[in-house]
Amino acid sequence: MRPHLPATGSLTALLLCAGAAPAWSQAPTTAQLTAITDKVFAPWNSTHSPGCAVGIARSGTTLLERGYGMADLAGGRPITPGTILESGSVAKQFTATAVMLLVADGKLRLEDDARSYLPELPTYGRPITVRHLLTHTSGLREWSNLVAWQGWPRGTRVHTQGDAFRIITSQRALNYPVGDHYSYTNSGYLLARTLVERVSGQDFETFTAQRIFAPLGLTHTSWRGNFTRIVPGLAQAYRRTRGEWQLDMPNDHVIAAGGLWTTVGDWLAWNEHLTKRTLGGAVVDSLSRRMRLTNGIDIGYALGLMVGEYRGTPQIAHSGSTAGYSTYLARYPQLGNLSIAVLCNSAGAPATNYTHAIVDALHPELARPAARDTVAADLASLLPWRGLYEDTRWHSVAIMDTVSGTMRLDGAPVRPLRDGTYLIGSQVMRLAMDADGRTRTLRTVTSDGDSVVHRWRQAERWRPGLAELQSLAGRYTSDEIGVTFVVAVQNGTLTVSSRPGVVDTLTPTARDAFDGSDNAVWFTRGRNGTGREMHFGASRVWHFTAGRVP
Repeated sequence: MRPHLPATGSLTALLLCAGAAPAWSQAPTTAQLTAITDKVFAPWNSTHSPGCAVGIARSGTTLLERGYGMADLAGGRPITPGTILESGSVAKQFTATAVMLLVADGKLRLEDDARSYLPELPTYGRPITVRHLLTHTSGLREWSNLVAWQGWPRGTRVHTQGDAFRIITSQRALNYPVGDHYSYTNSGYLLARTLVERVSGQDFETFTAQRIFAPLGLTHTSWRGNFTRIVPGLAQAYRRTRGEWQLDMPNDHVIAAGGLWTTVGDWLAWNEHLTKRTLGGAVVDSLSRRMRLTNGIDIGYALGLMVGEYRGTPQIAHSGSTAGYSTYLARYPQLGNLSIAVLCNSAGAPATNYTHAIVDALHPELARPAARDTVAADLASLLPWRGLYEDTRWHSVAIMDTVSGTMRLDGAPVRPLRDGTYLIGSQVMRLAMDADGRTRTLRTVTSDGDSVVHRWRQAERWRPGLAELQSLAGRYTSDEIGVTFVVAVQNGTLTVSSRPGVVDTLTPTARDAFDGSDNAVWFTRGRNGTGREMHFGASRVWHFTAGRVP
């Protein structure tokens, strides 16, 4: 989820305000800070698990750096403040900075057509600008979904920058018209890497080392351009599977969207350089200037940074997750220029929550979110809304139905609010009936004012017979990813295979629609009733089509 943001306007002035006085009568001592982080990271304070490194600074002064858990379970090496971990997507702000340095050099502009530097990109109607690449508003499909549909998800083979570049630039369609929506995708940042190399005439790792890391004294920071390189002090990454810790390392050569090796100390120093605008006001200010969609909505994303609020105070931050690494880096200009860096080596470790728990402990005076004004549920009024709904973006199907006397949407309780909307988890939803009295829609509004519409498809889950499934079986091909999918019926269920040994079992939802392992799959039929096209949809690839082979 993205943080709650004002609907319009810029936070630039707000972010330049002087820091407010902390709630503590005096600065917390090292012992007090240690007690706070010991409590937050207690689940990782063990010699038998991975863990996290944490760093806290205020106004450029480091207050605490501490490690919890193990950097290497086999070698018995603990995590310390000097342990190197991988950044995940927090790396994006460094890639955006590389682009902005070239802008400052007068070698490109953010509003330039990206095809000026990347002519391999197809034309998609509106030009994709350099700014679109860095703000997740280009509409480009996510490369990792595409290679997964080839049968090679990340981690199953060594992907290179060339692999990623070719599959991104082979796509003939976008998720949406350029600039119309925000949809997080790593593809834009991988293209930005190539752009930096072509414009600067240097290898990306060399350019960033010479223009960013070395001048700023980030001596423990480098890229995972060669994952086989031996890096002293690097923490292994882990994932818990069936009760046991297993290695989960990002073994590929794809960087710029992620893949930065660093320490909490270097991250705190980086945040201070951003605060002091060491690299130049124009460079740093651009990093925190939020993007505006074509409909005029300002989204929370800037250039590799999320610019928003936490409990009513400005927050400039980004999270990261790659393989078994989970991270968060944040700064709070109005809290005495507070910076917090969290780097963990366990998949799914809630680094964002840990950061916010530290903020809560240091600043209990911050406003708590108001409780939602829920009212008693009238189940009878919700019964007409039961059925299957398909979202109009990536075509996933959700089921609204009663469970034990409670209306639920995909298992989550539907709770009425006093203003006539409904709460599902933390998401507010509106129910709407069109003038025809039959077309029902669910509309959820994102924190930045954009909306997602879910349209009613049918009353009950589709339960196809064997003949109906057989009519969809066949071979479907896509030259955009160079794969011919084999769709078959096995043991009474429909399966799809992209290559030998890789089989995904499809679960029927609405008619001719299915849930795959990590995406929606649906078919359109020809005049003879057999499958003509197979379609895929996911949050980062909204619509992808493979045509049936005669």
